[in-house]
Amino acid sequence: MMRISVLLAMVLGLLTAMLQFYLDYKEEAEGLDDLVERIMEASRPPTAKAIHTLDHELATEVVNGILSYDFVQRVVIRDEMGMILAQGERPPRQSNTRWLTAQIAEPSKNYEKLIRFPVFDKQSHGKMELSVDVDLALAGFYRRSGLVAGAGFLRNLVLILLLFSVFYQILAKPLAKLAREIKSINPDHPGEKRLTPIKFSGEHELAQVIDSSNSLLDAVDLSLAKRRAVELALRKSEEHVRQIIDSLPVLVGARNREGVYIFANHALAKFLGSTVEDMQGRSVHDFSEYYLSDVSRVQALDLKVIESGNGLEVIEEIYVINGRQRHYLQTHIMPLDFYDEVVSLAVSTDVTEQRRAQAKMEHMAYHDSLTNLPNRLHLVERLEHELRRAQRHHYFGAVLFIDLDQFKNINDSLGHPVGDAVLKEMAARLLDSVRQEDLVARQGGDEFVVILTVLDTDSGTAAIKAGEVAEKIRQQLSAPFYYGDMELRVTCSVGVVVYPDFKSSVHELLSFADTAMYQVKDKGRDAVEFFNEDMADQVSRQLTMEGDLHRAIETQQFELYFQPKVDTETNRIVGAEALIRWHHPSDGMVSPAVFIPVLETSGQIIDVGNWVIEQACVKLRDWFDRGLWDKDMILSVNISPRQFRHQGFVDDVCQILEDVQIPRGVLSMEITEGVVIQGVEETISTMKSLSVLGVSFSLDDFGTGYSSISYLKRLPVATLKIDQSFVRDIPEDRSDRVLVETIVAMARLLGLNVVAEGVETREQLDLLRQYGCHQYQGFYISPPVPEAEFLKLLSESQNRVEDEEMNLGSS
Repeated sequence: MMRISVLLAMVLGLLTAMLQFYLDYKEEAEGLDDLVERIMEASRPPTAKAIHTLDHELATEVVNGILSYDFVQRVVIRDEMGMILAQGERPPRQSNTRWLTAQIAEPSKNYEKLIRFPVFDKQSHGKMELSVDVDLALAGFYRRSGLVAGAGFLRNLVLILLLFSVFYQILAKPLAKLAREIKSINPDHPGEKRLTPIKFSGEHELAQVIDSSNSLLDAVDLSLAKRRAVELALRKSEEHVRQIIDSLPVLVGARNREGVYIFANHALAKFLGSTVEDMQGRSVHDFSEYYLSDVSRVQALDLKVIESGNGLEVIEEIYVINGRQRHYLQTHIMPLDFYDEVVSLAVSTDVTEQRRAQAKMEHMAYHDSLTNLPNRLHLVERLEHELRRAQRHHYFGAVLFIDLDQFKNINDSLGHPVGDAVLKEMAARLLDSVRQEDLVARQGGDEFVVILTVLDTDSGTAAIKAGEVAEKIRQQLSAPFYYGDMELRVTCSVGVVVYPDFKSSVHELLSFADTAMYQVKDKGRDAVEFFNEDMADQVSRQLTMEGDLHRAIETQQFELYFQPKVDTETNRIVGAEALIRWHHPSDGMVSPAVFIPVLETSGQIIDVGNWVIEQACVKLRDWFDRGLWDKDMILSVNISPRQFRHQGFVDDVCQILEDVQIPRGVLSMEITEGVVIQGVEETISTMKSLSVLGVSFSLDDFGTGYSSISYLKRLPVATLKIDQSFVRDIPEDRSDRVLVETIVAMARLLGLNVVAEGVETREQLDLLRQYGCHQYQGFYISPPVPEAEFLKLLSESQNRVEDEEMNLGSS
């Protein structure tokens, strides 16, 4: 056993010596790297100068100086193009320790160093290469290590032998037993097993060690159990936090005061084309290619937050991804205590899509979606600016109002895709016809407006130039246009007004140009017309009427008249049509043919139309409460095309019906065929929405427009109204009789009610009865009358029917 112990001690001493040798070797190797680095760093300035100036002699001196170190085997200096500027090499030397060096290291070791130097406004670099003979470099280390290792081995061996011989019985055997027991202890659960106590006479240090060790094992076991519980909880908590942060749709990153990332979530790493692991330890400057602004500003903001301890409000950052895609981030930077330092936590939200949507919405708000031309809103703002500029600089411009002739025929006959293509082509031709500083806008539909700026300081000359441009536009727009195999020709009517000749507002100028354009329409189309004084008077009258109509709404100058609808079989009043009348305070009763077109063009028809619907409902509610109206009677109101197409039309009617409760089915709305043909699907959707609320529909002036069974059978229409132009001549005109009879027969087959308008004679009524027409209205029974007279007629009709029923009952 003693021999084994001595052998083990010798082996332990040998291993200790080898370990010491290895540690000393590692230190020596690191020292060699440091020495070479110092040599290369010391040689860097003359080397950089030699590379920069291509000085072979200076480079050779540097090489020879480095080769003065006996362990340096080879030196090469290369310029910025990689060409050898100077080099030196010595032959390898023989050594007895080269075999040992081959076992623990490479025989030679190569080093490289980039030699940077400025060239104009950028950095360039060359290279220094060194090859070191490791065996020669470690020669001194081998000598020292051999002496130290040998002496240490002998010393340890003697000491071990003495110790083993003296303490074998006292300490070796108990320690061997104790070592076996300690070895058998499970490190993860040290409390499961205890060391066996040793009995000696008196107090013995080993016994105390065993007792203390057993106590320590208990304490360690308890501490490990607590630590494992805490570590498990921390790992779970950290993992949960990491999962939460990585799942956030925002970019989260933490940087220290040097601008180095110490943390980044998955979204930020992916945004910067990296990984979470790769982000840690990288500087913000490593991602400078992504920043559109100065990266130093980001680091300065981080430092400000770290030093002040206060967060920054949301700032905007712009990144460029993939070299071309701009991304806009809204970033909030706040201080964060991270272990033993304060860092800046940056939380960014990518608002690129919101910015793009906002820009698109802003563009859409000022541009037409089909032609991408400025729309009316943009037109008005630009014209206001041009008016002020023209007045300030005393020059003249012109406004051209352009309307395509017979464009509706293209839409109706060839379809809207062809019409859209024509509008796009006309827009492109208009842009080609004017200067870059002029404005081409789409007013709406097939109407365009051109603003010609800075024509001349003389109004007459400006008018001549405007006329030339207008004629050029007329000719270019009327040139052939090919859609597939079709050749289309579209003419236009152009109205021109010079500004600021009339010193009028923007809307007045547009109205003047529009009036001049309609003068072209009246004279046969495809021409240019300038606005004149007569037109100004006409526009003035229209503007005056618009103002009067505004006041008429406010001062309640409108009144509803009612024209009865009579059943052709019973002669009983079964309904009425509500018609608006205007009592002007100075002009008296104004014809609807005069003021309704003004309401249409000015847009006031929407408010007035809603007033008519509301008043009709109020009257119906009152008549029902007084017992004057039955649930099978219907009151109809006329709906203008512009009102029907208004976006809030359905909501307005819903609100009125909610405010004024009337029975279902007693209110009917009369629309013309022109409303239907402008958009069948949209019309059907609107009608169905109102039909759910109990509103029925009548198709007014049937037969005068674009009558078509294909859409008639799809529309939720309850009544057809035969236009009075057909009824007027049915006693004399065979064609009208055939047409009326056909309409009545078709309506009956479709299950629709038929009302004839404009019945003025008994002969007309008899023919309508013969054809099977359900109801009629017209001067034969009564013209439109005020409410009081209508209620009187209604009462007389009801009394007459009751008398007839009583007579029939008595007979």
